Amino acid sequence: MNQRVWSYYLREVLMPDIDCPSVVLADNLKCHVSKKSYKILEDELFSAAYLQPLPANTTSVLQPLDVGVMGPFKQMCRSEWIKEEKVVTAAEKRLAMIKRSIKVWDAMKEDTIRKSFEKALTIFEI
Repeated sequence: MNQRVWSYYLREVLMPDIDCPSVVLADNLKCHVSKKSYKILEDELFSAAYLQPLPANTTSVLQPLDVGVMGPFKQMCRSEWIKEEKVVTAAEKRLAMIKRSIKVWDAMKEDTIRKSFEKALTIFEI
């Protein structure tokens, strides 16, 4: 994720769905909490949405699936990518990423995913 992609997301994906005052929760990735991000929401959404970063160092509590599922998934994707022959064109890169993602997802242990969901859901128990 970079500022260009995040700005596109705010303008083209999120903006059309905001029809009342809203809060946009974001992690503390630099592009999410940049001055430009705040400016887009303020100027282009006319304050219909407020950007609220999550508290620092709370990912494991507030985003348990990011830690328990996506973290291992990304690490496995990196490991597979290192093993692959390099591709050149954008189409080849997209196809390689799709195939890599499928291979890695199939290799993910069911227990890892289940435990992450269980942890995520226990946050909401009363």
